[in-house]
Parts: sequence; structure tokens; C-alpha cells
Amino acid sequence: MSNYYDGLNIKLLQAIPADAKRVLELGCANGRLGQRFKELHPGVTWWGVEMSAEAATTAAQHLDRVVQFDLDRADLAQLEGGFDTIVIGDLLEHVRDPARLLESLYDLATADAQIVCCLPNMTHLSVIERMVAGDISYDSMGLLDQTHVRFYSPASAFKTFLDAGWLPSMPDQYRVEPPQTHFAAKIVEAAELLGVPMETALRTFGCYQMIIVCRKWDMQALRGSGPAAPISVIVPVNRVWQYELNIARSPGLKEIGAEIVTVQGASSAAAAYTFGTQKARHAWHLIAHQDVYFPVGSGLALARQLGALEAAGRTRGPVGFAGLAASGNGGGSVRHAGMVIDRTTLFSHRGSDAALSIDEFAVALHRDAAVSIDSELGWHLWATDLCLQAMAGGNPRDAATILETPLFHNSTTAWSLPEAFNASAQKLLDKYPQLARIPTLCGELQRKTAALA
Repeated sequence: MSNYYDGLNIKLLQAIPADAKRVLELGCANGRLGQRFKELHPGVTWWGVEMSAEAATTAAQHLDRVVQFDLDRADLAQLEGGFDTIVIGDLLEHVRDPARLLESLYDLATADAQIVCCLPNMTHLSVIERMVAGDISYDSMGLLDQTHVRFYSPASAFKTFLDAGWLPSMPDQYRVEPPQTHFAAKIVEAAELLGVPMETALRTFGCYQMIIVCRKWDMQALRGSGPAAPISVIVPVNRVWQYELNIARSPGLKEIGAEIVTVQGASSAAAAYTFGTQKARHAWHLIAHQDVYFPVGSGLALARQLGALEAAGRTRGPVGFAGLAASGNGGGSVRHAGMVIDRTTLFSHRGSDAALSIDEFAVALHRDAAVSIDSELGWHLWATDLCLQAMAGGNPRDAATILETPLFHNSTTAWSLPEAFNASAQKLLDKYPQLARIPTLCGELQRKTAALA
């Protein structure tokens, strides 16, 4: 038992911000993590919470304060708050109601606070192997530790944090790579039958523990006040499981009673949008990928922001959630704009009311929009084309807008671009011969002659 409480998670230690001033560690064990961090950064104040009386007594010799209680039962409001960093090492999987805990931590944290967390990945190949064998007997430690009461994959962990008001990313991980066995190869083949590329499957199957860092999202500020616009969500679907795990169960859409219109068998984004708008009841039409998850608060924020655009008479341009805008530094330079958690990476930048390019994972158009989706572009770059259409109109009020509402793009696609993207890129360049270059989040599109100049 002493070995259990004496561990030091090096990757977790490395993920803690060096400028942390006031830290709360949940499950501090014997206090080794806090002790080591305080040695490296003497000015920090470190509080620990521990259930074991013996471990808490030991930790108190190294930390500034240690509180002993059971996180499943205790009221965290008894702590003073004002923490800029909260450390949760190998603990959340032991908690029966992690949502309640994370919501309580939100209230204890400063506006710019971070959570630094380590979680086991239950989609590691070693667990899948046992499931296929029909025996998921628990162990004394490891992924199937007998004291675990919650199970996480990267996607489910991200949804848990997002729904409690935290914006996650996964900067590091402990990996135990899948063995090169016939069984492993067949499991990868099974993943590919679901539409999950080999590269993505191997990345998931080899992840043993996740190091997750979260930033606090000011939900109250984004919800705001004023008119809230009703929304119809149009979703092209070709993988029902992906739709059901993301769009269909999104609490952000449920909290505003968003209408969801699914479209199957569409040949292009334009075809899906045309079919969807024929069924949509509301003026705002949001076409979204089936793998997008709208967390708690995002629907309220989105409805308020679209309502504000409508009240300002800005209904003719497209609205996106991540993309590019002019940097303002001259010379045609661009900057990132918007907010999305893309797979395991947090993309967080201020929005824009004059976007140059927006990503297609989610785009809103009002029924009065002066732009239209080009069927010739298929499934790629059509949203960037909407931005170019808006700019060609010449009216700044009709320009593309990028919001700051955090959505989770829970994509399983590989990082390489498909050939269809290259075909759409060429069609977009052909459509705008006066443009030598077109910036996008996937890279700058250039004509061959411009590239050689």
C-alpha cells in the first residue's frame, strides 16, 4: 500500500504550469508530486485533498495544507477557493460522480485556472483483447484496477470536462504500443470497417494513460442576454454510430430545443443543405458534421450570438466556429480565429466579423443569406468559398463571422488530406482566377504558376 501512495507521475509533473501560484491537488497521496513541484518552484502554495488518513498525515509534512475527506461525499465549498491550478492525478476514474466534482472545481477556480489531469484509457488494445476474450476480470492495479468506477476514452473524457465548463487538450500521454500480432492487425481491420482509419486506430489503441490539460471556459459571459435565435441543425449522416454518439446526444442542442434534420445519401454538402432546408422550421440553418458534439452551455451561447447577429441585421453572411481572419499586420498575413476542440487539441482564438476562411465542421446560414453552397466543391472547402462570396459582395456587414463557442469536433479521420480535398482545392482556385493564393486552415492554396514566381 505504501508503494501505491508513494508514486510520482513525471508526465503529470511536467504538465503543471511553471508559473502556478496556488495549487489544489485532489488525491495527493503522500504528497510526493507537490513536494517535488515545490522544490522546483519554491513560491507556490500547494493544498492537498486525500481520503486516506495515513497518507494525509504524511503529505502534510510536505504540503502547505492537507484536507482529509472522501470526494464522493464531501462538499468542496468548504475549501477557500482561488486556485489557479487544479491537479487530478489518477483519481477521476475512482470518483462516482465526476461531473459534480468538476462543476464544484469550476467554482473554486480563478478565471484563468487550469486543470491538469491523468486518466487511464480504457480503449487501449489490452482491454479490448480481454473484452473479445470474454473475461474482463479486474486487477489489483492498471487499467482494470478493481477500485475504478468510471471508464474513459479520449473522447468521453473530453466530453466530461467540456460539460462541466472546462476546455480540454491532451498534450502528452503514456503509450504502450500494440504488439505486432495477428489479433492486433484484425482489430485494426475491424476499426477500419467502422470507418476509423488505421492511423487513428493505432493512435488510440496504443494510448495507455492520457495527460489532459483544461482551461476554464467563461460560460456565463458567453450566454449573455438579449434575443436567442431558434436553430435548425442539418446533419449529413453516413455513420449512424458516429451521429448517435455526438450530435444526437449533445446537451448543448437539447438545452435550446434545437431541431435536428438528418440527411442520408447526400452527394455533396450543397445537396445535404438543400434537402435539410426544405424540412427546417427555423430561419437559422446550422449544417454540422455528424461527429460534432455540442457541450453544456454551447447551445445557449450559440443561440444568443446568432440572435445578436440577427438583431444587428447581419444575416446575409456565413457564420463559422473556426477559421482564419486578417491579422491586421498588413502584407496579407492571417491569424487563427474561433474556438474548437479538434480531436485532442484545443484551438482557441478570438473570433472575427470579417473571416477569410472557415472550417466546414459546422457552419450556420440564415435563410436570408446572400451566399450559397457550391455543389461543385463536394464536401471540401465550400465554407471557404462562402467567405470568398461574401467578400466579393463588397458589403462589410455581409462578411463571414467566426464565433467563440466551444464545440468538440470528435473526428476519427486521419491527419492526411484525401484526394477529394485536392480536387476541391483546384476547383476553388479555378473559380477565383483573380486570387493567386487562398488561405485555409489546411494550408494555403496556391496556383502552380504563383508557387514558381
